[in-house]
Amino acid sequence: MAGDPPGSDPAPSDRARSQAGGHRRGPRLTGRGAIAGMLLVFFIGVLAADWLHWSPLADASFLIGSAAAAWYTKQRDLLTVAVSPPLLFFIVVICVKALTAAGSELLSTVEGAALTLANVAPWLFIGVVLSLIIAWFRGLPHCVAELRRDLRPELARRRPTGSAGSSGSADQGGTAAVGGYQPAAKRYR
Repeated sequence: MAGDPPGSDPAPSDRARSQAGGHRRGPRLTGRGAIAGMLLVFFIGVLAADWLHWSPLADASFLIGSAAAAWYTKQRDLLTVAVSPPLLFFIVVICVKALTAAGSELLSTVEGAALTLANVAPWLFIGVVLSLIIAWFRGLPHCVAELRRDLRPELARRRPTGSAGSSGSADQGGTAAVGGYQPAAKRYR
């Protein structure tokens, strides 16, 4: 427009529109991105805790990493992010203890990992519960239901079609599409 300063965009961006509407949506990570982020946060926290001999850094890294991953992950990947923090933390502890081992590497790694895990066990429990609560409110039950439907497609075919209260519709093959889910045709070789 003639009255606008040079270089200005007269159309509002999507971000400005969403902020103006009061609904700000943060960045969303894929499941792999969230796992990589948790690995990085856990690794830095456990390594710093080991070097400084101050275990609350490991505790905080687990809490922050698992809660942030549950908060910033896309809804479809919440199930992956909800179950992976304890395993990732265990892998990171083993790797850090192997990197910082002194003397007998195997014995030092096993002993250091066992002591670290025993020391952070209450915080691991709190972190898992916190990330599950966040994931629950962000749609974890929907992800679990979707997984169950994917694992047991025959359940979708057993439901009656055309009955009252049924949200399904029959396709040409006679199978029902329940809740928008259409089971794939089985191929036998």
